Amino acid sequence: MIKRRTIYCMLAAIVAISLTACSSTKKEEGNTGSKTSEQVNKKVTLTFQTLQTDKTTPAYQIEEELVNRYVEENPNVKIEWDRLDTEQQKVKLKTQAASGEVSDITMVNPGAQLQPFANGKVLLPLNDILDQEMKGLFQEGVLDYYSFDGSVYALPYSMDIAGIFYNKELFERAGVEPPTTFEEIIASVPKFKEAGIPAMILGGKDQWPLSFMFTNVLQRVNGGAKFLDEVVAGNKNFNDPVFIEALQKTQDLIKAGAYQEGAATYDNNTSSQHFRDGKAAMYFMGSWEISSIDASEAVKGKIGFLPFPTVGGKGNPNDYVIAPGTAYALGANGDHLEESKKLLKYFFKNYAKVAFEKKAAVGLALKVEGDLKAAGYSDLAIDAMQRFNEIKGGDMNFDNVIEPTTTQTHLTGLQSMLIKDVQVADLANEHQKAWEAYNKQ
Repeated sequence: MIKRRTIYCMLAAIVAISLTACSSTKKEEGNTGSKTSEQVNKKVTLTFQTLQTDKTTPAYQIEEELVNRYVEENPNVKIEWDRLDTEQQKVKLKTQAASGEVSDITMVNPGAQLQPFANGKVLLPLNDILDQEMKGLFQEGVLDYYSFDGSVYALPYSMDIAGIFYNKELFERAGVEPPTTFEEIIASVPKFKEAGIPAMILGGKDQWPLSFMFTNVLQRVNGGAKFLDEVVAGNKNFNDPVFIEALQKTQDLIKAGAYQEGAATYDNNTSSQHFRDGKAAMYFMGSWEISSIDASEAVKGKIGFLPFPTVGGKGNPNDYVIAPGTAYALGANGDHLEESKKLLKYFFKNYAKVAFEKKAAVGLALKVEGDLKAAGYSDLAIDAMQRFNEIKGGDMNFDNVIEPTTTQTHLTGLQSMLIKDVQVADLANEHQKAWEAYNKQ
């Protein structure tokens, strides 16, 4: 649940920007310092499983720069990279967890997705490296999303909100105004089609992007946040008219032809690239996309960011789907736990500074410092920062609230909407059956 103080502190830190990084006369913070010759000469290979696969994104570049710096300062350490897309990594991590052979460093999502790995003791609790200095690097409350029974199991680098990125140039070409209602989005589809432009771009192959948007539709139809939390609490269920209506509205958007042809075959990296190439009018995604958009010459300066609009007159655009980001965790059974801890500490002690320098400070889970405008941040980035100030309520995405089996029913069901007609009441009931079966275990 998003706590009021959590959001307040997150926003205050983002707007106030208060990095306490080391001075230019010192070495990078996190330098592991002097070592004995025995420590230096002991060769260590760390397996590093990551979702950063697109070399053009700041997240990839920051990760690679920091890890390479660490290796330069610690020549006894070698990194064996395992770069996977989201769905590949979900499957592989589950397989590795079943055998107890999780990578030395891996990536996990918060909440319900993280909990089975924490309960299964395949991830290492990180409390012993979270001294006051380390805890102070993070926005207040953000580590709660990665904690169970008093232990923190992963460290996040991002804390984002979801919204609609829109290409102002393509909107003007099609004669369309930025939408303030869901109905206006649907009404715009024929105009974009006439102009030869997909109204929206979607990475349907990866399943989660459509669910990400669905969670915002559900939030609006519900008239506010926390429908899924009420399901978890046993106060509501998936056969609720609100949930069925949200499924129906999602299907209405698909049937209207809002998405590009073959959306179910596009992964999210491809969809993101298409939007950054100026090939679609709208893209519903998290604020983590901003730095990548700003790096694209094709659309730089042409993109705006909108909160998801009302649906059927319901909901408040100042309620957001809030995304505590993918986080770094350590395999509990690794052969080099101490070296893995040192790398993780170095990584996070330097992440905010490098991110700020790369114009990637929007939506960090870490505190940063600097004047955005003076540093050359775009109008898009500064506008998105203002959106953080407007947050009234929030939900995590479906798969971070609901357990994995029901989530898979959800993801598969939504994806099927892209390729065939689906009876939404039946799909809602499939959700409920999966949920009931889980709760009987």
